[in-house]
Amino acid sequence: MNGQDISKSVAAWSSLLWLAGCAVEPPPRPVSPQAEQVRVESFEPPAGARLAGPIQASDGEGCGIGGTRGSLANATAALKEVALRRGVGFVKLTRVTKPYSGHDCYHQAYELEGVAYYLDRYPRPPAVSPAAAPPAPPAPPAPPAPPAPSPSTDCAPPCSPGYACSSGVCMAECNPACPPQQICRADRVCVPAQAP
Repeated sequence: MNGQDISKSVAAWSSLLWLAGCAVEPPPRPVSPQAEQVRVESFEPPAGARLAGPIQASDGEGCGIGGTRGSLANATAALKEVALRRGVGFVKLTRVTKPYSGHDCYHQAYELEGVAYYLDRYPRPPAVSPAAAPPAPPAPPAPPAPPAPSPSTDCAPPCSPGYACSSGVCMAECNPACPPQQICRADRVCVPAQAP
């Protein structure tokens, strides 16, 4: 065997090993029991289904030996999980892109695109989630305290100097108010109260 034949042989074996590696199906990913209930089909949804909009998911990534091989089963499982998070019960597949050999390398991903539909048994999610709800408006300010009653001249007889009429009662005007055992004199000074 000459050098050229050896090179061709090594290249052929490398290509076969690379293709064998690409053909190995990755292990299936677990799917939640709720997501298993989501239907992914190639036909129209059942009667009564409501349009939810476009939906997509993929499995695998990258290109060539450095990429991660995807599978149709895992891409479908990922699509079901996305549908479950959106409250969708039915997905009509509109496009399936399998791994393919491009100009630069072998693309490893399975990509699924479809149209999602709400079914009656899958309630439509609220338009605004509680976490994204706007904050409650601030509480209105407390009403201002009522003004102190203005001195009145309704006291009979009229109040002595140093006293003011408040709701028909003469009140001392000492400021600050006198402590216990003291009284407010007419000159607005606190003095010890005299025992009777």
